[in-house]
Amino acid sequence: MITKSIYESGSLVVACFGSVVTMPEIEEYFYWLVSNHGSNIEADYSQLIYSDGLEKVDIQVNDVHRISHLRATVGRNSRSSNLALVVPDLKYYWIAKLYKTLSKSSHINTRLFRDVDDAFTWLDFKNPLAV
Repeated sequence: MITKSIYESGSLVVACFGSVVTMPEIEEYFYWLVSNHGSNIEADYSQLIYSDGLEKVDIQVNDVHRISHLRATVGRNSRSSNLALVVPDLKYYWIAKLYKTLSKSSHINTRLFRDVDDAFTWLDFKNPLAV
């Protein structure tokens, strides 16, 4: 399951991966970003993806390549953006690292973090999730 929120008048998108996340859900999230780009989401938005109660990411290496390909083709009209991936569980680090490598050609400035607050600091936003 992926929950998504828009903050800071469309300058910040926050997505939470929880329970089990599948490739169709990731594709739906990607198309949601594209369909909201320029209307609800600013052209040069920042994005943070983190997990809460994540049990499984059900994707393969080819799926990560597909996501990168979608970004480079369907998502090519978006300007460069910052993406903070919060990966506290090292078993998912390889997915995040592969995506980071593949996203370089799409002008996505991607950084990996272990802590949500560090990720928000790097993006230069206050943590809207903090209580």
